[in-house]
Amino acid sequence: MEDTAMKVLLIKPPYTRLKGVGQAPYFPLGLGYVSAVLNQDGFNACIYHAETPHPGENTALTDADIGFDFRSRSYRRYRQSLGDDDHYIWQEVTRTLEGFQPDVVGISVLSVEAASAFKLSRLVKGYSRQCAVVWGGVHPSFLPDDCLKNPEVDFAVRGEGEYVMLELCRLLRRGAATPAALSEIGGLSFKDNGRVIHNPASAASANLDALPFPDRHNVLYRQTIDFKSLGSMIVSRGCPFRCTFCSSRNFWDKKVRLRSPENVISEIAFLQNTYGTRHIMFWDDSFTINRKVIERYCRSIIDSGLKISWKTATRADLIDEELLDLMQRAGCVKLEIGVESGSERIKRMINKDVSNSDILRAFALLRKKGIGSGAFFMAGFPEETLGDLQETFDFMRQLNADELAFNIFDPMPGSSEYDKCIELGLISGTPDWNDFPLWPDAYFVKDIDRQQFDQRVEEIARWLYAYNNSLTVRLRRSRQQLLFLLKNDPAMLLKKTFGYLIRRLKVHRTKTNTP
Repeated sequence: MEDTAMKVLLIKPPYTRLKGVGQAPYFPLGLGYVSAVLNQDGFNACIYHAETPHPGENTALTDADIGFDFRSRSYRRYRQSLGDDDHYIWQEVTRTLEGFQPDVVGISVLSVEAASAFKLSRLVKGYSRQCAVVWGGVHPSFLPDDCLKNPEVDFAVRGEGEYVMLELCRLLRRGAATPAALSEIGGLSFKDNGRVIHNPASAASANLDALPFPDRHNVLYRQTIDFKSLGSMIVSRGCPFRCTFCSSRNFWDKKVRLRSPENVISEIAFLQNTYGTRHIMFWDDSFTINRKVIERYCRSIIDSGLKISWKTATRADLIDEELLDLMQRAGCVKLEIGVESGSERIKRMINKDVSNSDILRAFALLRKKGIGSGAFFMAGFPEETLGDLQETFDFMRQLNADELAFNIFDPMPGSSEYDKCIELGLISGTPDWNDFPLWPDAYFVKDIDRQQFDQRVEEIARWLYAYNNSLTVRLRRSRQQLLFLLKNDPAMLLKKTFGYLIRRLKVHRTKTNTP
């Protein structure tokens, strides 16, 4: 391989796109950081976000159907697509590989995407047996042996991956990727004559400010990237909380690191100047985890004069009225909170150390301030009962949030709930991730009959759909956005209003001209 011409293609594998349901647009920040570090070192790295539908592709948002039956059919469609080499998405993958001609392919893999990532790896080796395939992300971090048993996967990066990937690609570029040299790269797992080698963990980046901003420029099929998703950011890495269903705490080695306010403001200004970004989505696990730092972020945004709106997620016990006042002045328009369960018993079991009273207080404050609110609920924990499920449904209706989301529990590697499912015999110790029942077909409950469980969650899903789309709730969401734009960006308000009128005029003309 030539020293300066090595091509690295970083891929987010298709999942919801294969299901045909689509999802809200997002930019793969993890790959963006890896791409930025590689390009800074002279590689030709590019991102292929295979999850993103192309213009005109027939997909629906995941909340566009009332119940779980539609989503179950979508999951079966996904399973069928894995065996269909003629599927248009796999054909697109093949054309992309042949067009870009990578020397290395890096694939970011969540456990739910493992089956499509295996398929993707086979297509890469079909393109070129000499092309190195590297898996990174959550799934290979906790199950590297499961990944590397596949002959098409050459390397697994565990944990924070930017500089592990850089060191690996440097060796590959020099043609010096011998077992002895590979063994010096912390956080790397690889194969040596069929034997899997796990190097010690790599040291996490001590200074997040030293990382370049995510590479949002070197992206294939730019027409598929929604401009709104380019405003994706994170200000921290890590989570100190103990939720048993989540692997984030273990992925980041139980440490929390934060960027400086100056670095965050610099990236926001870069996004505005480069892409015209006016709205930011902070994808942190718990945005308000360090109150003093968040106050500095907010004051820096206010002092900078940057006119932005933003939303994020946090815990109900990490906000109060004074902090919300400051966040709102800095442009916060929506705060999403993980509620998980309305059952105090279940919350104790999953170490969700936030009471229902704390949650009700937080949502009351958000309503008082006029900040949009979202609530995440989950059902199907191994020791859940119908009574617990009823308490969750009752609490969901009591909360009066602006938007609700309801998922079925999936046991994810790296979480203690995953280990519990193995102990209870609900999944095997070595599950086949090519054939693993995932949301919404997931069922890992030991004390509720499957039919009863399916009927109950279907009832909840239908109520939730009606609630999210009710006139009252929709008007409340629209009013929040209207007031923010009127105060901070009247030009955007006029643009949105004009766009809406044009769309309504087109609909009217279509109906009028229809025989």
